[in-house]
Amino acid sequence: MARKQNACFKSFNELKKYLCDARKGYAWHHIVEQSQIGKRANFPPEWIHNTYNIVSIPSGQNTIHSEISSFYSSKQFFSEGKIVRDWLANKSFDFQFDFGKRVLERYGKLIDTGKGWLFRDF
Repeated sequence: MARKQNACFKSFNELKKYLCDARKGYAWHHIVEQSQIGKRANFPPEWIHNTYNIVSIPSGQNTIHSEISSFYSSKQFFSEGKIVRDWLANKSFDFQFDFGKRVLERYGKLIDTGKGWLFRDF
């Protein structure tokens, strides 16, 4: 998958100002995690903080967002004894993007609008 970038920003705060607040009960979720900037994968902030790498999903206690965060903090059978986000660190952006989309698709459908993503939970 070729990396798409629409509006790109150096920080999450700048991106959130551009997008406005997520609706009540939702949060902005990075498909490739913010933790992959710098130390882990050394991706530039503009790859992470752009409108094609973010989607609004249900957030709060016991929601899709909390389940996904827990998954990325866990060790899985495939993660070679590492937590998932550390296991991903040596993978390409495209691999991480496809992985992140597959994780989201466990909980709903991602719809590519051409300018970003919409998420519809099951």
